[in-house]
Amino acid sequence: MILEQQLSQNQKRRRDRVLRAALDLADTGGYHGVQMRDVANRAGVALGTVYNYFVSKDHLLAVTLVEWTRELAQSVKQNPAEGDTTLEKVLDLLRRMTFTTQSNQRIAAAIVGGLIAEGEQVAACHQEIHETFTNVLETAFEPGFDTTNRDQIIRTLQNVWFSQLIFWKNGWFPIERCVQELEDTAKMFLADEQPASASAVTASARVGW
Repeated sequence: MILEQQLSQNQKRRRDRVLRAALDLADTGGYHGVQMRDVANRAGVALGTVYNYFVSKDHLLAVTLVEWTRELAQSVKQNPAEGDTTLEKVLDLLRRMTFTTQSNQRIAAAIVGGLIAEGEQVAACHQEIHETFTNVLETAFEPGFDTTNRDQIIRTLQNVWFSQLIFWKNGWFPIERCVQELEDTAKMFLADEQPASASAVTASARVGW
C-alpha cells in the first residue's frame, strides 16, 4: 500500500477519483454497493491501483470519513463556531458534524459500515478522526476553561457521536434521535456555562473592579 504522504500529484488525483467513485457507488447501493472492482471501473483505474491505495473496502470507506473531517476542520478554521456561550458554540460544531450524515444518509451508512470494521488501517483512520474532532471541538472553549474538564467533555461527546452513528446505521434509532442524544449530552455538561462577556463581568464584580 502506498502511503498518502508518498503520493505524487498524479497519484493523488487518481486516489481522489477512487474516493469519489466509492462515494458515488455508496450513494446508489449503500455499503454493499461498494465493491472494489466496481470502484476501479468507475474511477477509470486498474483494480491493482485501488489496492495500492486501500487494502480493503472498509479501509477505503474509513478514509472517506477522514477526508470529510479534514474538510470540516478547514471549514471551522475559516468560519469559527458561532454562539455567545461554550454550549452554543459546541452545538454549532456538532450540527456541522452531523449535517453530512443527515443530508447523505445512504453514503453515511456505508462509511460507518467501513469504520466499524477491524484492521490496522481502519484503526489508524479512527485515530486521525479522533484527533481532528478533538481539535475542532476545542475551538468552542474559552482559553481559561479547565483543560481536564474540557478534554473529558470532548471525549464523551465523541463517544456518544460514534455510538449514535452505529445505532442509526443498524436501524435502531432514526438519525433525528441520534442528533438529539448528542445535543442533550452537550447540554448536560455545559448548560450552566455563561457567555464570555457575562463571565468577565461576574469576575470583575467579585474582585471589586
